[in-house]
Amino acid sequence: MNWKNKLDECCADEVEELIINSIKAGFLSNEEIEEECKFYIEEDYPDDMENIADIDFYTVITTLREEFQNTKKQENFLKLDLAFNNMEKRGIVTEHCAGYTLSDGIDDCNEDAAKYMKEGKTIIGYCFYTMQDLEHLFDGSTTLYLCFGNYSDKVTAIEVGQMIVNELEKVGFSAKWEGLADKRVAVLDMVWDKQYQDSSIF
Repeated sequence: MNWKNKLDECCADEVEELIINSIKAGFLSNEEIEEECKFYIEEDYPDDMENIADIDFYTVITTLREEFQNTKKQENFLKLDLAFNNMEKRGIVTEHCAGYTLSDGIDDCNEDAAKYMKEGKTIIGYCFYTMQDLEHLFDGSTTLYLCFGNYSDKVTAIEVGQMIVNELEKVGFSAKWEGLADKRVAVLDMVWDKQYQDSSIF
């Protein structure tokens, strides 16, 4: 029996989309994707949880991995990661794929910032993008939007934003920003090429 026939139609479609987008994003192992799927079903379709077995998840995730796994050289992601590392050196907390919504990302950055400050590090701001932002790329957009802000009274959010633009341009990206604290920084002409590279992905 097709695994989708074991679930509510909407649930099956949404789980399939979650798996595909997680594979395209390139951050999670198959086991982690399975955990995300189970959490989603338990939260939104609890009656369906008992209808699908672990072997069903294994089969569909590995099959979709073969179809949707990025196979490019990760040139764009590696540039973005380098820019993020350089931001970290300047006291800007960075997060790749920080949750699904902006509030998730801000919570993640706040948690990291508090930890770094406790360790005695100077933290002036944050920068992140979310899974929702990646999904726009998967749907055909060529712009990745970065959220940012400041933690220090000595450095304004606008100054943090300019640092982010500078670091993006240093690694070769074209960036667009209106120079305002409430406007996100846009990374232009972004083709997402991150791939999950752990040899034991399940």
